[in-house]
Amino acid sequence: MNCNVPMVKATVKYKGMDFEARQCPQCKEKIFTEDLAMKAITQLETKRLEEEYIKHPIKVGNSWGLTFPKEVTEVFGLDHKEMVLKIHPNVAKGRIEILLG
Repeated sequence: MNCNVPMVKATVKYKGMDFEARQCPQCKEKIFTEDLAMKAITQLETKRLEEEYIKHPIKVGNSWGLTFPKEVTEVFGLDHKEMVLKIHPNVAKGRIEILLG
């Protein structure tokens, strides 16, 4: 940034993962832009949630419910009172999709 030359793409290793960054070809200083930092955070959260969760529905009155692991709740902000979940049953694919609203 201080050298007044265009930065080039580079990679930074963190926790065994490669992240895109920008590097000055002169002084070799590496930086993250806001966009690149957000991509890196998304990659870390994705790696954190790679585990497959096996859950069983629970009976709540006349309805059925599902609990979410703490990690999923934290990453997706499900603990906020304003959070709305939209449920879309897809019978043809045998899926229930939950969208954050």
